[in-house]
Amino acid sequence: MDNFKEEIVSKGKDVLQKLHSAKQPGIVLLGRPYNIYDAGMNLSVCGKLRDSYGVNCIPMDFLELDDIDVSDITENMFWELGRRILAASKVVGQHRNLHIIYITNFTCGPDSFIKHYIKKASGKPFLTLQFDGHSNDAGVMTRCEAYLDSKGILRPQGQKTMANTLP
Repeated sequence: MDNFKEEIVSKGKDVLQKLHSAKQPGIVLLGRPYNIYDAGMNLSVCGKLRDSYGVNCIPMDFLELDDIDVSDITENMFWELGRRILAASKVVGQHRNLHIIYITNFTCGPDSFIKHYIKKASGKPFLTLQFDGHSNDAGVMTRCEAYLDSKGILRPQGQKTMANTLP
């Protein structure tokens, strides 16, 4: 597990460098693993963003987060996953080209608490996608399109971007 974690963080560093060098934007996906990785749960939002709009998506686990202190954001973040979400938000705040989509599910009490600190940690507005058993991808993608448009990174379908070449 340690080797896997090291490998994905190394890939994340490489992706961040490539995005920076190419002056390309990236979306960091924040959330619980069962929300950001389960395509059934999140309606394949990352794949749709990549395939339809050329958006470069990076899950928060690909960022180096272990040594980032979030006590300046909140002294009482006793949930490890909450601490990691805020640490990832701080990383996004250090990069002009990175933005946040926070993926959560309906009635998650800890997420409803944590999300109020994300803007403070990143210094940026972000999109929250809250999924439940009645979510549909049309509504979700409309929200994503509006968010990307507000950031100035909505791209026409099929436009060549790094998302076509990133791992």
